[in-house]
Amino acid sequence: MLHGLDSILVERCPDLLVVLDTEHRVVLSSAGLRAAVALVEPGMEFANSLDDPSRERFAHAMGLERDATEAFSLELTHRGRDRLIPAAYRFFALEGPLVAGLGREVPITEGLADQVDSLKRRHSEMLAQLAAMTGRLRELARNDPLTGLFNRRAFLDQGDTEWVRHRRHRHPLACAALDVDGFKRINDNFGHAAGDALLQHIGTLLRATLRGSDLPARIGGDEFVALMPDTSVDGAVATSERLLGRLAQHPLQVLDQSLTATISIGVASADGCSSLEELLARADAALYRAKKEGKSRVCRADEPARTSTA
Repeated sequence: MLHGLDSILVERCPDLLVVLDTEHRVVLSSAGLRAAVALVEPGMEFANSLDDPSRERFAHAMGLERDATEAFSLELTHRGRDRLIPAAYRFFALEGPLVAGLGREVPITEGLADQVDSLKRRHSEMLAQLAAMTGRLRELARNDPLTGLFNRRAFLDQGDTEWVRHRRHRHPLACAALDVDGFKRINDNFGHAAGDALLQHIGTLLRATLRGSDLPARIGGDEFVALMPDTSVDGAVATSERLLGRLAQHPLQVLDQSLTATISIGVASADGCSSLEELLARADAALYRAKKEGKSRVCRADEPARTSTA
């Protein structure tokens, strides 16, 4: 489905832009199309806005089997409010079962072929802009704006895929949960801007430490998580220890002073877990133990608790 900002962009577009469902009913229409054609309100069949020859061409074109990503052009004539409106359309698939048609009115004058070519170039430009905008919106919906890591929703979506792969092929799967030790004190002493800079710093070190196939995310506040496919619990512990070392070796510079921060990490294996949620809960419980046992350390979910050295 279209997100809220996508809908606003469609509805305010001055060109002929329509979004159709699988039954070719109108889901959204642009201001330009509604101003020219009466029968393009939500729920109406788009074909009802066309003259008879165009209705037949539209039905035939929509009935052809195509690749899901294949776009196609179609010349149609609308029955406008007070006249017929020839238009050149470009139809393409959106995310999900929706289809969008982007068109421009074709004036009936001399040099029509040149105008159509110009309109096609304009269509291509607008499609490229729309694709870039849609990609940016998808990125904003999936990534934490501060660190650039996955947000909670995107992490769970990708994590479910890895969980299915783990259960189907019995590949190893490990998870690390981590947060900043004494983050409130850092915010109080250095300010929230420094706290945000520290979270960005940790996100950068986390990406540098993990493999490209791993899934790091900021899931809230100073809480991070990393899912590591094809990794044993021993491998996840080793990776977590490297992250601790990198943070110690690279303190964050805040104005004229170094901000030395530590993190605690809990690591768990998917072995014996019945769900991704249980794996996350085990890693979180190991993180809690790391806090109790002195902070700035890695604890595994399958090792016994030690006496705190704090």
